[in-house]
Amino acid sequence: MRRLRFLAWMMVAALAGCAGTPVRVTPPPVTPPVARTSVRAHLLYHVLVGDMAGQQGRLGVAAAAFGKAAQESGDKNLARRSALLALYAHHYREGERLARLWRQADPQSASALEALGDAEVGQGLVARAEQHFEQALARVTSEAGGGGRAFAFEQIAALLWRQAPDRSVLTVMQVVTGKYPRDPVGRYVLADLARRRGHLGLAGRAVDQALVLKPHWEDAAVLKARILWTHDPRLSLAFSKQFLAANADATRLRLDYARRLVSLQYWRKALAQFEVIAEATPNDPQVLYATSLVALKTGDLLLAHADLKRVITLAPGNAHARLYLGEIAERAHRYRAAARWYRGVGAPYQFAAQVRLALLPFYQHRPQASLAQLARLTAGDDDQVITLALARDRVLGRLHRYADAIAVLNQALARVQHTGALLYARALDEERLHHVSAAIADLRGLLVRRPDNPMVLNALGYTLVSHKRHRQQGLALVRKALSLDPGNPYILDSVGWAYFMLGQPSLALPYLHHAYQLSHDGTVAAHLGRALWAVGDHDAARALWHQAARAHPHNVHLQRALARHVS
Repeated sequence: MRRLRFLAWMMVAALAGCAGTPVRVTPPPVTPPVARTSVRAHLLYHVLVGDMAGQQGRLGVAAAAFGKAAQESGDKNLARRSALLALYAHHYREGERLARLWRQADPQSASALEALGDAEVGQGLVARAEQHFEQALARVTSEAGGGGRAFAFEQIAALLWRQAPDRSVLTVMQVVTGKYPRDPVGRYVLADLARRRGHLGLAGRAVDQALVLKPHWEDAAVLKARILWTHDPRLSLAFSKQFLAANADATRLRLDYARRLVSLQYWRKALAQFEVIAEATPNDPQVLYATSLVALKTGDLLLAHADLKRVITLAPGNAHARLYLGEIAERAHRYRAAARWYRGVGAPYQFAAQVRLALLPFYQHRPQASLAQLARLTAGDDDQVITLALARDRVLGRLHRYADAIAVLNQALARVQHTGALLYARALDEERLHHVSAAIADLRGLLVRRPDNPMVLNALGYTLVSHKRHRQQGLALVRKALSLDPGNPYILDSVGWAYFMLGQPSLALPYLHHAYQLSHDGTVAAHLGRALWAVGDHDAARALWHQAARAHPHNVHLQRALARHVS
C-alpha cells in the first residue's frame, strides 16, 4: 500500500508538470511483477482520465475518475481532489461519498470534515452538516488556536456561499458561529454571508457584535459601511467619518469612503480623503492617479498636474495619465505643452490623443486646420468612429456648417447604429438648422431609451421651450433634468430660460444668475441679460452683454441681444 501511495503521488506530480528526472526508488517487492504492472497501469489510467476530464470542464467525470484512483490507492491527496471536484460540480451525494473516503484516508483533516458538511448542506442534511462543521472547528481550535479557527470560519463561509439560495446556509452559519460567541471573526463571517444573501438586518447585527468585540477592526468597519450603504448612504458616510476620526490609519476604509463620496459627486470631500491616502502612500501610483482625477473634477489643476507628473515618474507606461496631462495643458491654453503630451500617449488611448491633437488648432481659432488634421485620421473600432465623428461635428458647428455636420453624423450612424451620443449631436445640429420636428423626434427617441438622462431631458425641454412647442412640458423636462444633475450650469440656464419664455423673468433670474456664476458662458450671459432687461434693469443688462461679448466675440446670441437692445 505504501508503494501505491508513492506511485500515485508521482503520477499526480508528473501531470502537474514536474520537470527533471525523478530519483529511482526500488522498494521491496510486495506483489508479483505482473500484478504490480497491472495495478500501476490501472491507476495511471484513472488519473489520466480525471486530468483530461478536468481540463475539459467535465468535473463530475473528473471527480469519479480521481475517486476510483483514490479508492484503489488510499492516497489522501487523490481523495481530497476527487471530493472537492464533486462538490464544486454540485454533485453532493457523490461528494459526500468521496469526502468520507478522504476522511478515512486522512482522519486528522479538518478540511475533510468541512467538505463532508458542505455535501450534507447540499442534500438538506442540516443537522449532520452542523455537527461536522463544529467538529472541524473544534479540531483546528485545539491544533492552531484562534488563528486556525478564524481561517476555518472563512472556509466554511466560502463553502456555504456556493450553495443554492434556498439552502439553510444562514441557519447553519448562525449555529456554527454561535458556539464561539466571543470570537469576532465568527460574527464577521456571519455578517458578510448575510449581506451577500440580502439579509441586511442579520448582517448589521452581526457586524455590530464584531465591532463590540474588536472595536478598532478595520475589516469589520469596511463591512459595516458597505451594509449601511445598501440601506442608507447617509448612515454609511456618517459611520465611516466617525470611525476614521478614531482610526486615522484605516486606509482601506478611507479609500472606500472616498470612492463613495465620488459616487455622490462630493468632489471636494472626496479630494480631502484622497490627499490623506496619498500622503500615507506617496509612492502608490494608483492612489495618486485617483487623487488627480478628483482634483480635476474640483478644478484644482495644479494638484492634478503635480499628481499626474508623479504617476508618470512611478508608472511611465500610464497612457491615460499622459492624456490627462495634455488636457490640463490644453485647458490652461498651453497648446505646445498639450501637443507634447498628446504625442507621447500610447495604446490604448493613442487614437483619442490624436483626435485631441487635431483639435488644438480649433481652440486657437483655426478650425480649417483642425478639419484637415481630422480628415487624415482613420477610425478603427466603433468607439473611434464615434470619437472622430463628434470631433468633426464640433468643428463644423463652429463654422456653422450644420448640414455638413449632420452628413458626418449620418455616415457614422450608418456604421454604428443606435448610438446615443451621435443622435444627441444630430438633434442639436437639426435644431440649429431650424429642423425642429426632426430634432424633437431624435430627442424623444433618445428619451424613450434613456428616460433619466439629464442631458437628453435638458436638450428636449430647451428645444420645446425655445421653439414654442409645449412650453409647460419643456419646463417640466428641464426641471426633472435639474433634479438629476443639480449643479449643472447649462441645465440651470435651461430652467431660467424656460421661465423667461413663459413670461416670468423674475423667476428666471435666480437660475440664470447661478448658471452664469458657474459657467461664464456667452449664451447664458445673453439669456441673463434678457431677463434683467425684462425686469427693467437695463444698465445691468447692457454691462453684462458688453463684458460677455469681449470674452465671446463670436457668440450669436450675444450679437443678437446687443443688436436688439443696444444702439
